[in-house]
Amino acid sequence: MKSGAKAGPIAEEVVSPEEAAEEVIVDSAEYQKIVDKYTDKNGKLSYALLNKDLIRFIHSSSIARKMIKAGEDAESIRLYAFAAKFRTVTGNKALTEAQVLKITELLDEVSPKGVFRELNDEIRKNLKQK
Repeated sequence: MKSGAKAGPIAEEVVSPEEAAEEVIVDSAEYQKIVDKYTDKNGKLSYALLNKDLIRFIHSSSIARKMIKAGEDAESIRLYAFAAKFRTVTGNKALTEAQVLKITELLDEVSPKGVFRELNDEIRKNLKQK
């Protein structure tokens, strides 16, 4: 800066509420509780445990079974299962669908093989059998 020149105001980065929510979730206690719940005895996040629990949930949930019977799309059933399980695991009944979707994205990004393939296959199979 030249001598005598005044520094202008420092522009603050504007963050939308959606972006702020995403940042909160990355480091949130809710995300950590989910990771802790599905960590195996070797200390690694187990997608097999996660899928197994979600598949068990869609079979035991009367709402999920009604959704399947009504022929709702697989994405809606999947979102319902994630939201219900994640709200239970975290103890946060106020998790929004956007927050639930962000958590699933974060979980899916960790493994490039399609973390929820088993769950998706199970939902599609159930929809075909309805």
